[in-house]
Amino acid sequence: MEVAPTNSKKRILYVITKANWGGAQRYVYDMALGAKAQGYSVLVVSGSEGELTARLRDADIRTESIQNMQRDIKLVGEWRSYLELLAHIRTFNPDIVHGNSSKAGALAALAARVAGVPTIVFTAHGWAFNENRPAWQRGIIALLHFFTVLLSHTTICVSDAVHRQAAWMPLVQRKLQTVHIGIDTLTFKTREEARRLLAPDLHKQFPQALWVGTIAELHPTKGLDVLIKSFSAAPREAVLVLIGDGQEWNHLQKLIQIGDASDRIVLAGFVKDAAQYLPAFDVFVLPSRSEALGYALLEAGAASLPSIGSRVGGIPEVLKDKESGILVPPGETAPLEDALTLLCENEILRETLGKALHERVTRVFTKDKMLRETFALYSR
Repeated sequence: MEVAPTNSKKRILYVITKANWGGAQRYVYDMALGAKAQGYSVLVVSGSEGELTARLRDADIRTESIQNMQRDIKLVGEWRSYLELLAHIRTFNPDIVHGNSSKAGALAALAARVAGVPTIVFTAHGWAFNENRPAWQRGIIALLHFFTVLLSHTTICVSDAVHRQAAWMPLVQRKLQTVHIGIDTLTFKTREEARRLLAPDLHKQFPQALWVGTIAELHPTKGLDVLIKSFSAAPREAVLVLIGDGQEWNHLQKLIQIGDASDRIVLAGFVKDAAQYLPAFDVFVLPSRSEALGYALLEAGAASLPSIGSRVGGIPEVLKDKESGILVPPGETAPLEDALTLLCENEILRETLGKALHERVTRVFTKDKMLRETFALYSR
């Protein structure tokens, strides 16, 4: 790693609500390993045990869990979580506390302020007030986000879009800094191996098929229902493989069963280190209704995959329409159908867009750049 130590701080505590394996968790993992490589003593506190904590322990990084710190809001649980987190901070005595995710960020900022931590950082992986909720809930969440930013010394936005979405916050604009997420060099499986392991039955039934795919949590914000509905219009020689797990599994399975392409669509479920399998795909799609930026899209670029993405959040910062990808309106089937048909039928365009996206991702969205810029903010 080319990032050199630039400060004397030696103890850093990362906080995150869930310990599964999503974008925020991958970010915490990369930051924790980067901090350890620079000589920091690192502690990661999460609201549960999961894939993140397992990977951190494999990397010899200390973890602690706070069972009361769950995503759902319960006042008694929040108070207990706060007290437990405050105790961890006072025991570990960090120079830096770095919160991630809405709840963990708020609790971490408050507890760190009370404990007198010199540097408090919050990373906004998106704003929960953008989610599809009743107006009164979004209002309360917006105030909590403002409270978190106000208490933190620096708030990192993972895309310019996330930064712009906080433009309404008074008094704190100088605290907001954009640092794009980034990825390291990836190792991929061969096309044949990836297809055989991901969906063996599909591969046997359609050995010469053109594969369209995505990697995403099965959540309403990811727009996978729109992708499934749109895929009915794709050429018959194309198949669709969705990698990921989540609350929408049953709903998406029903959509597949009632659609016209049920024999050509597979829910592959959770796949560890899913990016390795990207060479199985000929086209990558990220049809999100809301997206701060998206690690999966960067990984698709690293694999030189022509990609389609929604024109939301930070996706247009990665995909330049008709230059390094195709952008479509979120939630609409017709434009996505057209984009799928265009890429499925035009091999030269697929190759051109895939190469352009690869060049952009490997130049702009690197993990070394993310670490370097983040550690510089720790030293401000």
